[in-house]
Amino acid sequence: MKYSSPHNPRASLKRRFAKAASWVLIGQFTGNLFRLGGNLILARLMAPDAFGIMAVAGVIHVIVALLADIGLRQAVIQSPNGERHSFLDTAWTLQILRGLLIWAACIIASLGLRVAEAWTLFSPNSVYANSILPAMVFAVSFSAVINGFQSMKGVSANRAIDLKHITIIEMIAQISSLCLAIGLSWLTGSVWSFVASGLFSSLTSTTLSHAWLKGRRDRIAWDREALSEFARFGRWVFVSSLFYVLATNGDRLLLGAWATPAMLGYYSIAFALTNVFDSVAARLFGSVSMPALSEIARSEPQRLPRLFWRMRAPFDVVFIALAGFLFAAGPSIVAFLYDARYSSAGSVLSLLSLGLLFSRYNIVIYVYLALGFPKYQSIVNAVRAASLFLLVPMLYSFFGFNGAVLGVACHPLLTLPLIFWFNSKHGLNNLFLEVSVLAAWPIGWGFGYCLTNLLQA
Repeated sequence: MKYSSPHNPRASLKRRFAKAASWVLIGQFTGNLFRLGGNLILARLMAPDAFGIMAVAGVIHVIVALLADIGLRQAVIQSPNGERHSFLDTAWTLQILRGLLIWAACIIASLGLRVAEAWTLFSPNSVYANSILPAMVFAVSFSAVINGFQSMKGVSANRAIDLKHITIIEMIAQISSLCLAIGLSWLTGSVWSFVASGLFSSLTSTTLSHAWLKGRRDRIAWDREALSEFARFGRWVFVSSLFYVLATNGDRLLLGAWATPAMLGYYSIAFALTNVFDSVAARLFGSVSMPALSEIARSEPQRLPRLFWRMRAPFDVVFIALAGFLFAAGPSIVAFLYDARYSSAGSVLSLLSLGLLFSRYNIVIYVYLALGFPKYQSIVNAVRAASLFLLVPMLYSFFGFNGAVLGVACHPLLTLPLIFWFNSKHGLNNLFLEVSVLAAWPIGWGFGYCLTNLLQA
């Protein structure tokens, strides 16, 4: 199915971009609304410790999954061969093998945790010393096997910037799994409710990707030409993922060794609240912006900088305003949403809000991929990971847990000179945009201050 118009391809791209962005926003708004509501319910059914244990089990799975990332989805979206059947079938075959590899690696990790527990290698009060953690890692990671069988029809639809059915599938999977988690938590009060709901979500989305999305049936294939292209593109994605996984999940790895399950639970609650905005932007950047930028890079590369600035401006304003808002209102928001057991998450939320000042730069990574320079992404992620593992332990040694949280929020600052340098090579810098959007922070802080006074009245 062709989406471009021979008469006005720019208008066609704008229509597809607007439609896809609308579906992403609908999906993210609905998903975050249900996620927040479910989180509030689960917080009343479960103790803070459960959130801390689940956070570490989940992050171990995510780390292994990202370490096995070879950029299959990005390669299909970016490649001129992305519509060829043998190319798609080879990608699907590699995706299945990757899912099996992830589960096998997580099994080894769970055995390592069991040995560490037996030899008391971790502090008895840390999350890593919890006896249930190895079994949870084993079970949670099986979702990688299920997700490995997801149809490439979804990636093809993403390439064409047609996200209606993909978004609906994600909403169905999320809402149904959330209902299952709440029901099981109410009946059992067990942390295993999270595990069961996560596996059910993967099974639902995988089944619907085959049964509902339009397109040809996926087949096992092993095309040498396609493999060569995946290898060329994927080697930089692999290197990037190696550092990205440390940069985006190293916080919970480090805090899991220092914090009690309850403290990590507070951090997980605050992280989930700030991640609401990050997840919306990440989905828009990855599912809408990158396909659109890739299409422009292939057909009209001279238009790329202007399109990039137009995409970035509204995100910058929203992210900076939200950073100011949450910095002022973080404790009041937590006190309003959660019971007294979670009050410590309020100050953590205020500190983590500073990270939104830097999250707005994440879109530039997708521009680099659209231009065919995944090595830029690798270098930025390497610096980001190094700054995390340097700054967080240093601030923890001086200021304790809150210092570590501040390090988590502000460590991307050290990547900005590198990003500006890469941008200058492709005419992507815009000084007026960088400076003017900063006015949104005090405006957001003012709204947060007013909300705090209103809630305390």
